[in-house]
Amino acid sequence: MNDFAVSPHFLDFVLAFTMVEFVALGLLNQRTGRGLQWLDLGFGLVPGFLLMLAYRVSQPQSLSAPVLLCLAVAGVAHACDFYRRHRACARGTASHRQA
Repeated sequence: MNDFAVSPHFLDFVLAFTMVEFVALGLLNQRTGRGLQWLDLGFGLVPGFLLMLAYRVSQPQSLSAPVLLCLAVAGVAHACDFYRRHRACARGTASHRQA
């Protein structure tokens, strides 16, 4: 049996980072017009944020390796999705400028 475990406060850090990410990316779009709009950011971040929050409030004593693996894979999938959306938004903006 694997005894690897991490404090649940690590998840608190990830939750805080997600909130900072939302505000930073939203302000970037608001100020420069680049990236995703607030609504798109919300729809992209809220589901994962609420799942992490639900797990956190269930008061686990520690985060096991499988939980950390799932969180890491979800984070990579989230980053890939936002990158894809950002690229699509940039291409759409560029095509509008050319017209």
